[in-house]
Amino acid sequence: MRNSDKVAKALGYIDLHFDEELTLEQLSNLACISKYHFHRLFTAVNGLSLHQYIRWLKLKRAANQLLYEKDKSILEIALNAGFESHEAFTRAFKLACDETPSKFRQESKWKHWDSIPYLLERAGSLKVTPVIKDFPGVRLAIIEHRAAPETIPQSIEKLIAWAKKNNLSKPKAGEIFSIPYDDPKTTLTEQFRYDIGRIVPENMRLTGQVIEKRLPSGRVAIGRHEGSHDNLDRTVYAMYHDWLSSSDEELADLPCVFCFQNFSREVPETALKTDIYFFLKNK
Repeated sequence: MRNSDKVAKALGYIDLHFDEELTLEQLSNLACISKYHFHRLFTAVNGLSLHQYIRWLKLKRAANQLLYEKDKSILEIALNAGFESHEAFTRAFKLACDETPSKFRQESKWKHWDSIPYLLERAGSLKVTPVIKDFPGVRLAIIEHRAAPETIPQSIEKLIAWAKKNNLSKPKAGEIFSIPYDDPKTTLTEQFRYDIGRIVPENMRLTGQVIEKRLPSGRVAIGRHEGSHDNLDRTVYAMYHDWLSSSDEELADLPCVFCFQNFSREVPETALKTDIYFFLKNK
């Protein structure tokens, strides 16, 4: 089954149960997609995050109620859609269809609700066809970043200071990895998780702020991002949308991983090269 068909299966379930509390684990299990990838693949296929899609379903139902249940007040419809106030509902509704609920009820123009909006930034002509390789597996010394995305440089500095203290040489291309568990654009700051680490010898004792983590050996799909790290997500979503959605490859239960081939202290930002790893199940 193609991954887009797996997402469609989850989509059909959401359409029937969007008033219930739906968890990422529940939906990823239903779709048979790793929980680390389900949210990004869902967003890449539909152009909306899971939260945005559920919000759109509730607003579309509210639009129907505004037109065909005139005995219901706007406040009653707003509360039924999960909004805490008339004002919050009005802001969200106007953002979705360029009209306030009261004006929409009067004019009955349905055109904005004919199709699901595509809110993900489009990659334009960006096409990423990954190369599938066998990865040997590596041992990493990791700094776990559990704070706002904009403070990631502070965690990088901690890793550099630790490496200097332990007399490690400057890392070479392909020796620095990061594990972005969450998308900073769709994750609350207090829930954001990001690991930054470097390859270390098997016999090296890890002390201080770092912990050991391993990237396993096996098949990986590798796509290349060129340019600023600020828009890595464009290449990530292009891989999900253009390659993975139409592929029957099964993802391992691991997040995607960034492998840095050079560094901003060495080359201009436009010359940065970052490989994006999708770990795959063995066939």
